Amino acid sequence: MSLSDPTRKMSKSDDDPNGCVLLMDDADAVQRKFKRAVTDSGTEIRFDASRPAINNLLEIYHLTTGTSTEKVEAHFAGKGYAQLKGDLAEATIEFLRPIQQRVREITDEQLDEILDQGCDKARQIASATLDRVFSLTGLARGKR
Repeated sequence: MSLSDPTRKMSKSDDDPNGCVLLMDDADAVQRKFKRAVTDSGTEIRFDASRPAINNLLEIYHLTTGTSTEKVEAHFAGKGYAQLKGDLAEATIEFLRPIQQRVREITDEQLDEILDQGCDKARQIASATLDRVFSLTGLARGKR
């Protein structure tokens, strides 16, 4: 859910750029976005659907670390929101690191090849679909 409004989905098209973490955000941007993330009133850090902001942050931590919800709650027991946000930022940075590394490794030539392969595959699927449509409708299909 959005970091700035946990009742809305996280989206790159959100008017608030701090509402989402992008796959290629650098460490400073990730830390800044989590520091600004909305929290609920209260001090206890635990999963609670009635507290959507903290629940959202804990869910992101749970998903990026693969840590069970019980262990997440135990880890943050007695700690404050600043600790949660800092640990969450670090977990997210580590989660994104291999993705960002792989993107940086892809050359322009490799990307062109991937796009060409995707285009060829889409063209084959679309052509078969069009052939079926023309056959079912009884319309003649012009030469390609």
